Amino acid sequence: MPHIDALLPLYPDAASRRDLLQQALAQIRADLSAIDSAIGTGDHPLARQLTHRAKGTVSFLGNPETLHAFDTLTGALRAGDPVRIGQAYPPVEQGLLELQAILQQRLHTL
Repeated sequence: MPHIDALLPLYPDAASRRDLLQQALAQIRADLSAIDSAIGTGDHPLARQLTHRAKGTVSFLGNPETLHAFDTLTGALRAGDPVRIGQAYPPVEQGLLELQAILQQRLHTL
């Protein structure tokens, strides 16, 4: 179960819940784009920073089972190994896309 389902009831009204979801969606979209760009340009230190930030978002709102994928990508980025990075990025991307879909669904049901 995503953490968002435990977090939303803490917000007293639909407007504040909507704000939280919209901000989280914007952050996830920005993180996905920035991580992809940093990996694409070979900026591994920046990609590691962005991956760490995205992991924080997922740990706060998402499914904790996906956190291992972020650690795997961080290790690959630290090693600078393009093959490992190429293998490690898709599960992170998928985890963020899944969280994005969950948040969008919650937003539409408010």
